[in-house]
Amino acid sequence: MAAIPADHGERAVATCLIADQSAPVRKAAKFLLESLGFEVVGVRDGEEALRTVRSVAPDLILLDARLPGFEAAALIDEIRSLPEGAPACIFFIADGGPAGVRAAMEAGADDFLIKPFDRELLSFKLEQARARGCLREGKRAMKLVQDNSHSWRFRAFGKAI
Repeated sequence: MAAIPADHGERAVATCLIADQSAPVRKAAKFLLESLGFEVVGVRDGEEALRTVRSVAPDLILLDARLPGFEAAALIDEIRSLPEGAPACIFFIADGGPAGVRAAMEAGADDFLIKPFDRELLSFKLEQARARGCLREGKRAMKLVQDNSHSWRFRAFGKAI
């Protein structure tokens, strides 16, 4: 799936990153999320997920428990450490095991989903995330940040309230 270019201003449509090694799961999730009004990017491993978070700064991230290249909890922690990933709402996609769900929630996931996806449950969880203030689609705030070369520049960061 093609990457969505990063937007440094207001976005009319919320973006979602689906990180799952299974192409059929990514396709099904993309279909459901697009029907709920999201623009969707899909990736198949942890490294691609990190690159996409940096370039797209998604509003929502659906992160599979078994991504190649990363333990889920470590990947959530890594995403949360990025300026582009810190404000994202992260849903952990579990296989039903309570230990994995607990580890992901402790690492900073905002909620979890169980495969196979159900449109009504996904819609309900998205509404819960919005009500908690976890999922704020649309406007991006511009902030002054220092990059690795120790120079300062403006970039999109998080969602404006």
